[in-house]
Amino acid sequence: MQIVELIKPIASVKKLPITLILSPDLPTHAIGDEKRLTQTLLNVVGNAVKFTKEGYVSIRVSVAKPESSQDWRPPEFYPASSDGHFYIRVQVMTEPFNI
Repeated sequence: MQIVELIKPIASVKKLPITLILSPDLPTHAIGDEKRLTQTLLNVVGNAVKFTKEGYVSIRVSVAKPESSQDWRPPEFYPASSDGHFYIRVQVMTEPFNI
């Protein structure tokens, strides 16, 4: 993922490993606003690195599904998928190392 490659040098200075986990159900291609998505993810991941003093940063990407029990948004957030449309879920998490 392009975002990880852009952020890695900054994270390595802070000795923060970055992991990227891509769900196997993600389509290999999608049509969308690549520039806006890149800008948003770069901002969020960059902030995660900027404000994390120690530990690691993890990025998980999957297809958003309404049956997920961990959703914090109401079910209406998930319009019915049709004609090959889908929503992606990107979670950026920071965690300290467990010692």
